[in-house]
Amino acid sequence: MSPSQSKDQSPIYNRLIQERGDVLAETRAVAEQVLRQAQQALDWSAVRPGWQPGERAGTFSAFG
Repeated sequence: MSPSQSKDQSPIYNRLIQERGDVLAETRAVAEQVLRQAQQALDWSAVRPGWQPGERAGTFSAFG
């Protein structure tokens, strides 16, 4: 029996949802939102390296 089938066949669960709201669905939605925010925060694709390939890392020239 899947979770959706057990919800449909359980009058106690249905009454709790009516009284308290669907906490599982709300939790799932918040978790998905947090996951999207974390993916955006950890997206480094727009960051470019401070040095170009072919240059020696760690060297500095004040004249370019």
